[in-house]
Amino acid sequence: MNEEESKQSNSFSESKSSCCSNTSCCAPQTPVKRDLPKVGRNDACPCDSGRKFKKCCGQ
Repeated sequence: MNEEESKQSNSFSESKSSCCSNTSCCAPQTPVKRDLPKVGRNDACPCDSGRKFKKCCGQ
């Protein structure tokens, strides 16, 4: 491993440790609640275009 690669690996390992990995300093995340049920790729698009979601708003 050359010097540049070792610097990159060190910076990567430093970026892994953050404040939020410690639960004592940060509040736990709350789950996201959807208003509507999840739209699948092959379901009809909710914008009422008549197309599949993947060909309309899912792009």
